[in-house]
Amino acid sequence: MCIKARLAQSFSMAASTYDTYADVQPETAACLMARLNNRKYHKILEIGCGTGSYTLMLARKFVNSHILAVDISPLMVAQARIKLGRYSRVRLERADGEHLPALISGPFDLITSSSALQWFENLERTIQQYCRILSPSGSLLFALFGPETLFELNRTLRHECGDSFCLPVDSFPNGTALHGFLSGAFNKWNVRELHLCRTYPDLLSLLRRLKHTGVAPRTAKVPLVRTGARLLELERSYKKHFGAIRATYQIFICEGSRSTDPQ
Repeated sequence: MCIKARLAQSFSMAASTYDTYADVQPETAACLMARLNNRKYHKILEIGCGTGSYTLMLARKFVNSHILAVDISPLMVAQARIKLGRYSRVRLERADGEHLPALISGPFDLITSSSALQWFENLERTIQQYCRILSPSGSLLFALFGPETLFELNRTLRHECGDSFCLPVDSFPNGTALHGFLSGAFNKWNVRELHLCRTYPDLLSLLRRLKHTGVAPRTAKVPLVRTGARLLELERSYKKHFGAIRATYQIFICEGSRSTDPQ
């Protein structure tokens, strides 16, 4: 199964539980909303809308905007349609945000995304594509997870399991790469880094949260934990190195604008 198919499957499996278990994602979306000014965005494109929580924030803030929100998971789109059903100016479609179909051609005044673009295989090319379908004064605003996300869990797994298990965060772009991607496409750009930390009562709670939000597709061919005893071993190792079941989420807030004029 290809990477994108696995992603679609993983997030579809989490569609019904995502809103219950997502804790960092809503705060990330709120950070994006704080960056949006009171400009009038006639047409907005959202990439990786998931269950539509960020879409709903956009619809409530920009009451005269037409919003097109896409996601690779059909079940995520279905959940979003339930949430956004009363907003006739919001259209939700299944589409791969990295390879937009020709009918999504713009121009858009704002292209935005929350917690999705880290999954893309060629983000630099995708950002250039987004730049081409922005209006002359359009902006790109997105948040994604960086490679230091869940470093506590990642290091524990490497220490206890070697290379048998790896989290997908290793392939996420870092700040240097993001600066390069944006500077190659936009006249003005900005990258801000922040860290959100969460503490969980036990390792099982963290693993369940990841599973039910679809953010950690399993990359090994065998289950991570076969027995309760093995889970306790991993938890002891985690606490030995980090003192508690603490998880850090590295987040980059990225902005790009085609306009050279102050907004």
